[in-house]
Formats: sequence, C-alpha cells, structure tokens
Amino acid sequence: MTLHEAIEKLLRQTERPMTTQQIADDLNKNNWYQKKDRSKITAYQIHRRTNNYANLFNRNGTTVSLSGQTADKAIKVSTKPTSQTTTTSDKDEHYVLDLCDKVLGLTSSRQHKFDFLLGDPNSKGVAAKLPVDSFYEELNLVVEYRERQHTESVNFFDKPNRMTVSGVHRGEQRRIYDERRREILPKHKINLVEISFTDFNHDRQKRIIKNPKLDEATIKQKLNDFLR
Repeated sequence: MTLHEAIEKLLRQTERPMTTQQIADDLNKNNWYQKKDRSKITAYQIHRRTNNYANLFNRNGTTVSLSGQTADKAIKVSTKPTSQTTTTSDKDEHYVLDLCDKVLGLTSSRQHKFDFLLGDPNSKGVAAKLPVDSFYEELNLVVEYRERQHTESVNFFDKPNRMTVSGVHRGEQRRIYDERRREILPKHKINLVEISFTDFNHDRQKRIIKNPKLDEATIKQKLNDFLR
C-alpha cells in the first residue's frame, strides 16, 4: 500500500477530516504504510503527499479531508505539551505563528527548548533553557516573532529598575538572548527566521492591523525557502 492510499483509507474509515499530525500518528500505529528505512512517518510527509494528490485530498491549513468532506468537522486531539493548535488569543505573536503553521502545512512546537540553548546561570550556577517561539522539526526551522520590545526600549517590558541574573535589566537581557539564539542555532544546523511587527501594517502602538490575506502573503515571502 502506498502512502497516499493509506491516507485515503484512514480518512474513509474515520469519515472525517484530520490534521497532518493526526494522520501521521495513526499511520505510525496501524502500520498500513512503512518507509523503507522503518523511520516514523512525519506530518511534513503527509503535507507533501496530500499536496501532490489534489484530486483526492482537500487541504485547509494543516487539515486534510477527502474530496467531498467538510474540513470544519476535523477532530481535535490533545498534542504534546510543547505543541499547540490554533489559538483563539488575539496576541500578535500567536496570530503570526498560526499563519506560519498554515503556510507550511505543519504544526510547530511552541516555546520549544533545546538542551544546548541556555540562559545565564543564576546565583546557584543553574542556567535555564531558553525557549524559541516556534520550532519545526521536519524543517530544522525556528521562527521567532519580534514585537516592539525586541527593537526598542519599553519600560513596561524592560523593568529598568530590576536586575536579572545576567546583571542587566530585562530589556538588555532580551537583546543578549536574542543575539545568543542567532549565534547558537546555526551552529547546530537549525535555520532561524525572524519575523517583525514591521513586516506588517501596524498601528501607533506597534500592534498588527490584521489582514489575514495580505499577512499570509507576507509570511509566504518570509518562509519561501522552506515551502515545497
């Protein structure tokens, strides 16, 4: 059985749309299709294969359905603690990262942490892992969204009268850690794409004036090297 045949069989059996991650998880369990190297099927493989068979499958972001199925019936399942589905929050960061998921056809691991990406040690010599906004394991890609506090001083976020473990206020520490991500991630062959509020139309408070169609086009341009 080929991969696209296994996907079609699964969708007919469940009689409802599924996300690329749900399909990958189920196929890894039932073994209807196995790769030659016996490695696990990934959501990205499901994304690519279903895109190649547009006559069989409909796509709506990360959701896959058979022709004739309605995408809004997709089931929701719990994901890994570090992975999130689309959020209802209106925070610009969530909005941008959700658009990235849609454009790439993948579900990212939000606030992902690597063992090799560490902050400065505290008084006990313990260094916490630094999170990244979004990580796509299939693409070795990290996406970071830069709000205004990453490029300018904002007292509310910077806490200038409070020192951090780095011996500087939070705003300066943020700049240090941003630069550390730029330096460390490529050394581990992980691509880094930074997306700023300045890439979008924004208001005087530096909040994105949301226009999903135009904003999705902007995201596609930023992630062009990773589109298949």
